[in-house]
Amino acid sequence: MLEGVPSLGYLGFQKVPESKAVKNRVHIDLVVPELAESVRRAVGHGGRLSGSVVEEPTNWFQVMQDPEGNEFCFVQFK
Repeated sequence: MLEGVPSLGYLGFQKVPESKAVKNRVHIDLVVPELAESVRRAVGHGGRLSGSVVEEPTNWFQVMQDPEGNEFCFVQFK
């Protein structure tokens, strides 16, 4: 659970017995101050990289997967 995130409040995740059948219809983008450190910490907790870092004009992002294969992105603004 993420707690005390300014303007977000609380965000919780629940395990369910069913396995994921298709690609996520929605995923979360998390703005982080340091992309490499955030990726390192997520991998340390069982996350996986999905592809490589993508650079856009205003930011970099890294698509990640949680241990169940659900996608989310870390975003670092330039």
